[in-house]
Amino acid sequence: MAKICFNRAQISAIATTVGDRKLSIDDEKEKFHFDDNSLRRLKKTIGLDSRYVVSEGICTSDLCYQSAIDIFRQLDIDCNDVEALLFVTQSPDYRAPSTAIIMQDRLGLSVDTLAYDINLGCSGFVYGLFTAFSFIQSGLKKVLLLVGDVASSLTGKSDKTLAPLMGDAGSAILIDRVEHQRSYFVMHSDGSGCQHLIIPGGGCRKPYRRSVVVEDRGSEDADLRSDMDMYMNGGEIFNFSIKVVPKLFQELFEFTGVTEKEIDYFVLHQPNKYILQNIAKRLGISEEKMPSKTASVFGNQNSASITGTINGFLHEKFSDHELKNVFVGFGIGLSWGACYVETNAIYAPEVMMFDGR
Repeated sequence: MAKICFNRAQISAIATTVGDRKLSIDDEKEKFHFDDNSLRRLKKTIGLDSRYVVSEGICTSDLCYQSAIDIFRQLDIDCNDVEALLFVTQSPDYRAPSTAIIMQDRLGLSVDTLAYDINLGCSGFVYGLFTAFSFIQSGLKKVLLLVGDVASSLTGKSDKTLAPLMGDAGSAILIDRVEHQRSYFVMHSDGSGCQHLIIPGGGCRKPYRRSVVVEDRGSEDADLRSDMDMYMNGGEIFNFSIKVVPKLFQELFEFTGVTEKEIDYFVLHQPNKYILQNIAKRLGISEEKMPSKTASVFGNQNSASITGTINGFLHEKFSDHELKNVFVGFGIGLSWGACYVETNAIYAPEVMMFDGR
């Protein structure tokens, strides 16, 4: 496994913007053909309730732009001081060029800014933070990390196995250079499980064709999902999650020397309440220290779900206190990683709805 320690980087700000439309699962009952019993079961077990999605034409970059501008204005950031911009997403503006380069111009950053995209989803915040911390460790002073997805665009619109779960969000995270601020990262990848959570069409392996419709996978809604839409083997992803995440905690604690009792918050990727509660039960961690309501309120925000949880449910604590945190991302790839990061009264406002800025 990859184990890395940094001592010169800190998070100064986290802001998250969600889609401008709130959808209730009760209002979408007929769309997804849920009967009353199925709906009650899904609401109780995995926490289906509401989600925020964007209106047509709004991209992940628009959500991240609003989040970044809020940080710049509130902290009076000089755009010329930002030396690198990283954009973690699986829903870029275009297949090419990198959206990060477009955002460099849109945000008014210097042409000397290093900018590129990172194609990751559920583990994307942890991997993006690791990359940003690496830049700071190497000598840069200020890095802007953007993470998020218009996740509602990744699924078939009537695919009841995935579409009801997905929410749209974009976060901005400002990372600064300091001295004597230790952080620890543990990272893993396993491409042998890539077929369990995948968008098969649209790349060079299987180019996009308008007429291509996914072959029957034994699912009653298979005809509602094209090769350009995400497919998930729910059982395999659940088994993967509850297998690797508890081990990841153990690896991180052994690496850092920190114990579970010393951690103020465990903020995990938020796929759904059922997976998170199973992980918390195995680890013996309370809801107060490991929040699990994000997907029920905002939807699965993909790479922005950790930051979305901070701004959605922990913004007062992160804004006012010095905290010891563990962040954990896991999912598509298959990819998973965890980090121990301390924060000290950072700028962390409540979640914003997209307002067209």
